[in-house]
Amino acid sequence: MQLKTSAAKRSEYGDSAKYVTFTAADSKGNATGGKVKVSINQSAIEEDRRLAGYNLLVTSETKMNAADIYKAYHNLWRIEESFRIMKSYLDARPVYLQKQETITGHFLICYLSVTLLRLLQFKVLGDKYSSEEIMNFAHSFDVTRISDRNYINIARKSEFITKLSEMTGLPIDNLHLKESDIKSIQNYRFKTKHQNNSKTAKK
Repeated sequence: MQLKTSAAKRSEYGDSAKYVTFTAADSKGNATGGKVKVSINQSAIEEDRRLAGYNLLVTSETKMNAADIYKAYHNLWRIEESFRIMKSYLDARPVYLQKQETITGHFLICYLSVTLLRLLQFKVLGDKYSSEEIMNFAHSFDVTRISDRNYINIARKSEFITKLSEMTGLPIDNLHLKESDIKSIQNYRFKTKHQNNSKTAKK
């Protein structure tokens, strides 16, 4: 009977079932072994109101302050995101390889790619852009040659490309590109925020 009542609560009230109490009662509200009376569990509501907005985290890190512990916990979602990136953008799955060494090499390249993506995202771009924006740029940026020294930029313009062009000084948002522009893009080396700050301090 208890199992059926519990199932009925969940089926009828969903997530709100914890705020509802089922008791056996007759038409006058007297407890019997027959009909069931539904009432609001006010104490459960008050308890949730009292604790609303609070999170309890249990950790073995005794030397971290509360803000760092919360930040580490909040960023756990990035682990799942990294696997999604490998599957969606880097074709980590499904694996069409058979030899153990080629499978290992395939996943090594995927892991290294995600590592480089994260370094670019956090250390260079200051976590201002999502991994999707960066990967979409890497996949879609392309140019086509129209003569010996002239190219057309066929990448679709985006806010990310515009901001990246302003930050690096590269002509990646220009429609027409010269041979020298292509070489400057290929030879460009990103610098971390720490390196940029050190350079500014020396000046």
